[in-house]
Formats: sequence, C-alpha cells, structure tokens
Amino acid sequence: MPTRPDTGRETTLAERVAAVAAAHPAVARLDAGEFGALATYLPGRRLVGVRIGEAGEPVELGVVLHLDRPIPEVAQVLRRQVAPLCGAVPVNITVTDVVTDDRR
Repeated sequence: MPTRPDTGRETTLAERVAAVAAAHPAVARLDAGEFGALATYLPGRRLVGVRIGEAGEPVELGVVLHLDRPIPEVAQVLRRQVAPLCGAVPVNITVTDVVTDDRR
C-alpha cells in the first residue's frame, strides 16, 4: 500500500517515531518488512520502518529486535513510547526479524 505524498507534518512525525523506536536498546534496526511497505517517502529519500497512512489510519512501525528481551514486552514498550507522538491513532508494531548474536 503506497504512502501518501509528504505534506510536512508526516515528515516530522515519521522522523520522530523512527528516532524514538531506534533509540530503544532492544531495537537492532528499523525495517520495511518483507514487501517494503513499512516506509514513508520523504523529499529525496525513503524512511524505512515507519509508515504514516491517511488521517485516522494506524501508524505502523517495523523493527528488527535483539533477542535479549521478551518480544511482547518490547513491542508494548515501543507502542507506549511512540503513541503520544501519534495522537489518537493506533500504533501497530511489526517485528520483522530478530538478531540472536550480541553484536550491536
């Protein structure tokens, strides 16, 4: 599903969501998912791992996690951290993969 064209507000929101998610110690990286749909198109680039849809649609976040914490717990924490940025829309977290080694 394509992301709507950038209007300025989405850029700020997508970048803020990405920054909050990427800062979590269990997040190895943001990820666009198997088909690359979890992304936001910004001027001159594509921000993978965050999809901002139409008004009222959920904000979607795709992450690859380090496998050192329970996945449901990390997803819940990420949702709690990102939700205040997104207003009244739901936040969907998709764990696209896990990293099992200790390299960070």
